[in-house]
Amino acid sequence: MDEFATEAPTLSPLGDLHVLLYRMALEQGRLRPKAAARRLAVPGADVSAAVDDLTRLHLLRPAEEGPDGSPGERPAGRDTAYAARSPDAAVTHVTGPIEARIQQLHRESERMSSHVLAMKPVFEESWHGHFTRTPIEYLTLPDAVRSALERLSAAARTEVAAAHPDVPAPATLEEGLQRTTEVIGRGVLVRTLYPHSVLTHAHVRRHLGRMVALGAQVRTTAHVPDRVLFFDAGTAVLADHGSSSGDGKGALAVRDPSLVRFLYRSWESAWESARPFTGTPGDGCAKDELRRSVLELLESGMKDGMAARRLAMSVTTYRRHVTELLAELGAQSRFQAGSYARRAGLLDG
Repeated sequence: MDEFATEAPTLSPLGDLHVLLYRMALEQGRLRPKAAARRLAVPGADVSAAVDDLTRLHLLRPAEEGPDGSPGERPAGRDTAYAARSPDAAVTHVTGPIEARIQQLHRESERMSSHVLAMKPVFEESWHGHFTRTPIEYLTLPDAVRSALERLSAAARTEVAAAHPDVPAPATLEEGLQRTTEVIGRGVLVRTLYPHSVLTHAHVRRHLGRMVALGAQVRTTAHVPDRVLFFDAGTAVLADHGSSSGDGKGALAVRDPSLVRFLYRSWESAWESARPFTGTPGDGCAKDELRRSVLELLESGMKDGMAARRLAMSVTTYRRHVTELLAELGAQSRFQAGSYARRAGLLDG
């Protein structure tokens, strides 16, 4: 890159003096710096510097050139004459070496790409064979999980389906959006399921709106038990909470046909009963669904910690919803709130 950089001339800002000198060379046929300095009442050093700038840009050339185009003899002290070149001719001189270097780098890039991609058939054959032979693969490291998801996404041909039980981190959302963009661009169907509670977060609503705009289908439901992704209904990637890493960030890649079919049918059942998210301003039903889910849990008597986990929210947030519902229903206890809601028909349907 250093060699490439040295071929480009230093670019100085072109000001009024540069314009005046270039115009004089065009109109008079020759430009003599000393004479121009006297005529313009400008210091000779400024004129010389401007002429040097124009010469480096090939907008001016010494009028006395040898037979081979090189500068001819210049007697000491003589006011050298310069002739003007058209900008079209000048740009050829300026950019020619740069474009030649770009073409050379492009050829080198293609040669290197061809050299590396010669191993692609070996990689694909080995990777496909490994996946075919291994019905369940343990992915214990986050990098291994990310790599498997990238490969499976790239290989998907018909559908990528997913269920997410909680609010992903912004970086995870962005990473997922990039994969979704690439997959949908190849005509692959993308369907994603979230709990209603994630729609209380503005950044998640924005993210899901972007997914819907790309062509993905998004639905929300009362409860998503765990994270799972399906690729062409032939491979399932599950969260591995018992991974040896102990941080719950591992995963299982499952390819056993019977097990994948069972998991996919369970996901399909949840999808069919879920509410579509359209991304429109009037898409505010999630709040009502979340309210209904909290009331059902109150009626069941489930403890706060377990109920909060079920709804993918913190215990503090769950208790805030409970307090609001108690006040709204005029109930003195949680069980009473659930009972009132049932009698009022708020839990019907």
